[in-house]
Amino acid sequence: MSTVVDLKRFRERGRGIPTLVLVDLHDDESSNLVTMRAAGAADALANCRAALAHARSRGFPVGFTRRVPGPASLTAPPAYPHWIKGFEPGRYDMVFDHWRPSCYASPEFAEMVECLAGDYVIAGQFGEMSCLSTAIDAYHRDHHPTFLSDAVVTRASADNADDSLERAVTQIISFYADVTTTQNWLLATAQRMRVRE
Repeated sequence: MSTVVDLKRFRERGRGIPTLVLVDLHDDESSNLVTMRAAGAADALANCRAALAHARSRGFPVGFTRRVPGPASLTAPPAYPHWIKGFEPGRYDMVFDHWRPSCYASPEFAEMVECLAGDYVIAGQFGEMSCLSTAIDAYHRDHHPTFLSDAVVTRASADNADDSLERAVTQIISFYADVTTTQNWLLATAQRMRVRE
């Protein structure tokens, strides 16, 4: 039996299904994660967990990015950080390594987003660095990601309170990408997928 697959139709089929990208949900030794979690990151991580559970229950593609340090030498083995408990990628999940803040520093990530016509959903850690850099890079590529504003963890400094930095980061990201809450995304995708079924 000989079957010819129409690649154009095959690629188009996946564009209506949202792809969730979870950014840098791993322990980062260069930042004080204990302080971050104690200072209000627990709610954002809970929203990341809810988005991940929803995506997996609906069969949406899930991608994880992982910020790895640049190689010390050509012969040195890469050092990979440990995933935060509950955010370990599954067998069918995508993992993209990047050593600069933007997820687009990973050529594989950039290629995946091109296949999605620039339409994906993003949540995760370091809103003031990785998420903001990714939003700006997406804007310059004419991509249209959606950020889950209450599922983005930011690192507060001594000068800024957590909530004021989170609001500022969300406001800045909204200039470059769409912003919504986790609950609104869960409801919208549940209804949209029901209509498609």
